[in-house]
Amino acid sequence: MTRKSINLLNMLKSVVQFYDENPNLLTDKPALQAAVEKLKAFIHQVEQLEQEQGKNTKTYTALKGETKVTLINAIQKVLAGVAAHAAATNDTSLKMESDFTDYELKKMRDNSLILEAHAAHELAVNIAAELETWNVTQADIDAIDTNSAAFDAKDPAIKNIKARTAQATADIKATLNEAYTFTKDTLDAMMLPLKMQDTTVYGHYQKARTIINTAGAHSKATATDASAAVK
Repeated sequence: MTRKSINLLNMLKSVVQFYDENPNLLTDKPALQAAVEKLKAFIHQVEQLEQEQGKNTKTYTALKGETKVTLINAIQKVLAGVAAHAAATNDTSLKMESDFTDYELKKMRDNSLILEAHAAHELAVNIAAELETWNVTQADIDAIDTNSAAFDAKDPAIKNIKARTAQATADIKATLNEAYTFTKDTLDAMMLPLKMQDTTVYGHYQKARTIINTAGAHSKATATDASAAVK
């Protein structure tokens, strides 16, 4: 979740905590009790969506990371042999074509990495016999194509995970905004009588309703009627 979403969720939880600490306020007020239960349901829904979002992110990282590392290792092994052959034959062009660091390969976009894998494979195929001197076998060369295809095959699954994550993010925003509007329009209105009857308790409610904007080590309170909608 974004920092703004976290701040808003924390405020909603503070409101629920206020009612948990002041159960007498709900006595003989079924409408207020129902409103608090509805707010709890909103919070539960956001937490469920947050868990789904987290699982999707972990799955995406594992799915992409494992196959990408395997592909990069396959490319690096073959390119190392190509670079050695280029040095032995003083082939400047071949040396330049094989000059890719592990860091550069890891930083490449997925499509660029697949293109580089194809280029490395074509480069090696043409000098396969010479590469055997540098302990690069035909199986090593073929491994680039095999791992490239495996990495590319993960793309639909990765796109599906990205779509699910984006939907969870949108649902979190929508639910938080709905919960905030409900709190402002319903719970705030139901608490207004306390403003004259018990200013101390009402003050505690207002404190719970304050959104604390945290960023790093700093925090700043925002008035309850400030624009808190998650963009």
